[in-house]
Amino acid sequence: MTAIFPRFSKPAPMFLDDSFRKWARIREFVPPFGIKGQDNLIKAILSVTKEYRLTPALDSLRCRRCIIVGNGGVLANKSLGSRIDDYDIVVRLNSAPVKGFEKDVGSKTTLRITYPEGAMQRPEQYERDSLFVLAGFKWQDFKWLKYIVYKERVLFPKQGQVQAVSSR
Repeated sequence: MTAIFPRFSKPAPMFLDDSFRKWARIREFVPPFGIKGQDNLIKAILSVTKEYRLTPALDSLRCRRCIIVGNGGVLANKSLGSRIDDYDIVVRLNSAPVKGFEKDVGSKTTLRITYPEGAMQRPEQYERDSLFVLAGFKWQDFKWLKYIVYKERVLFPKQGQVQAVSSR
């Protein structure tokens, strides 16, 4: 990675936790290369987050074989679901559907990695036993995550403006 991005910081944590302020290198750059300008949003999100690491069940998995499943439709009518479920870890990207497509895409999801524009819109579409991972590329992505964590509804009153309304 350092051959491509010489200023890449190898020891950066995989997931942000309360110690994120100690990571000076990631605080120097704006997303997606760092978290510059996101301190308050990240602090607010982490203040109500119970876990910052992989769950014990996920952490103990031995990843001999993993598969990444996208949402491009290339698996449609291929009947590969049972073969996909045989992998140790199944990573799904964005809104890659599962329900109703198990025969083709399997039913197992270990991690679901997404950014706001690619995320599924209804909570019931997410798998209960998988880990949701936000890939934050811009400052609005962190704001979107805060809305979700605080159960705020996102309103779009005018093009280009975002507003949150608490639903607590």
